[in-house]
Amino acid sequence: MKARQVSIGGRYYAKISGKLVVVRVLVQSPYTRGNLPLFYAVNEATGRRILISPRRLRGAVVQKE
Repeated sequence: MKARQVSIGGRYYAKISGKLVVVRVLVQSPYTRGNLPLFYAVNEATGRRILISPRRLRGAVVQKE
């Protein structure tokens, strides 16, 4: 994904350790990787806080009604 497409508080699918998991983006980090901003997120499966690049995000989680 592009960094401008990532919203704080949003839930996204991300590739972590070879698995597709759901993460919730918390805040934008002051750090960058190359020219990309990094984000702090929580892996909803494990509850761990991670530092993630927008490139690892696959798409938004859609809520079913």
